[in-house]
Amino acid sequence: MANKSHELLNGWTLIAHKSYKLFSNDNSYVLLDQHNVVSIQFSATEQELEIFQSDYDLRFKMIPAFKTIKVLTQPDEE
Repeated sequence: MANKSHELLNGWTLIAHKSYKLFSNDNSYVLLDQHNVVSIQFSATEQELEIFQSDYDLRFKMIPAFKTIKVLTQPDEE
């Protein structure tokens, strides 16, 4: 399992498998899977994380004390 850490604005960190791609605009983010399908769309402010859209089978864990979002879903083996 090869994860990559992405530093986000406002002190947040996203941890996900290295095959995921992260794109941002200001404090809004889109995470794409290995098939370029949106896995999650969210924004992160100083005090909160707002999820706008999420793939139905995406599993993630949010750790507010460390401002960390960890994507637990691993990409499909091909």
